[in-house]
Amino acid sequence: MSGEPTTFDTSLRVVGVRSVLLSATYPPGKELTWVGGTIRSWDAALVEVTLSDGTMGLGEAGAGIMAAQAVPGIVTAFEPYLLDVDFAHPLDVADHLRAYTAFWSRGGILNGVAGAIETACLDAVAKRAGVPAYELLGGAKRSSIEAYASGGLGRTFHEISQWMFAQVDAGFRTVKFRAMKDPDTTLRLLDHVVGKLPDGIRFVLDAVQGCASDPWSVDDAIRVGREVAARGARWYEEPCFANDLLGYARVRSELDVPISGVESNGTVREFAELIAAGGIDVAQPDVTFVGGPRAFSDVAALAAAAGLGCVPHVWGSGVTFSANLHTVLAEPGVELFEYCTLPNPLRDALLVEPVGFEDGTLRAPTAPGLGVALTPELEREFAFVAGGGHAIR
Repeated sequence: MSGEPTTFDTSLRVVGVRSVLLSATYPPGKELTWVGGTIRSWDAALVEVTLSDGTMGLGEAGAGIMAAQAVPGIVTAFEPYLLDVDFAHPLDVADHLRAYTAFWSRGGILNGVAGAIETACLDAVAKRAGVPAYELLGGAKRSSIEAYASGGLGRTFHEISQWMFAQVDAGFRTVKFRAMKDPDTTLRLLDHVVGKLPDGIRFVLDAVQGCASDPWSVDDAIRVGREVAARGARWYEEPCFANDLLGYARVRSELDVPISGVESNGTVREFAELIAAGGIDVAQPDVTFVGGPRAFSDVAALAAAAGLGCVPHVWGSGVTFSANLHTVLAEPGVELFEYCTLPNPLRDALLVEPVGFEDGTLRAPTAPGLGVALTPELEREFAFVAGGGHAIR
């Protein structure tokens, strides 16, 4: 991703920034539940910037799905280092913010907010130019990208199976479902569902141990992984806690199945350390967690240099969806996209054109910028409600 196309004016000056918290709350009894927790609402922590010419853009801090109320104060703290600074390109923004706030912003949701500001600037500059955001990232390397179905929530084997079959019917060729709370039940889940998949359909098991409150032992992760490998999984996701580099390396060394992670990593450095430890075959950065589009591109480059795959984590509102989609369309080595198929009103409401999904692929969007819009009506309809979001048991 060059970040320096010559056909567009990419310079910018930000004169205003604000945080916008939104919630799409499920009615009582309609919450999304699985053995690891409950999704009471889709919360979004958006960042809106205004450029000197009045153009506005949106970004999102991905960790806002669980900690939205932390974001406004972080945006305020970044503001003195953002406003009235002349930037040559929106991809320079997050690095600039990190350079001036290194004492306190070196990771986690803090870096996610820096990336959200960069994403918002990218959206605004692309809107001003009247082109999709990927054009400012070096141009789309493809007109579409394969998508895999992500969701697979449920408390029972039947619920997970029904979701999986629905994704196959919708045209997905790879489906990802979540592990159960303990290894033994997960082994029974694999026995129940995988053999029922039609020929040609691949699966991914997300062990969900990266952020588990009581993660499996490495021995248990390997025990489950052997069955995952025997059943021909496309990959085995996050079998260890996010910081357990030695655990990832041991799991990978003992299993004949690709290992992926870690979606919640908040810096390029964390991915570099995980790759150097020999912990993964597939890196899973998220633009809204890792620090913005440029940081995502840096992770993709690290993965490519090590001969590894790169598949984005995508789990949030329409802003998260579009920020990741535009970024990966401009990345030559990224050929698969996570499409969360759970009902999410904040994805659909913020997009200005419908998701272009057909025959297992997503078409490159054509609307200017990220193809997202926030109106006063949407702010009222999805007013933030504290105490919801994604709750981990």
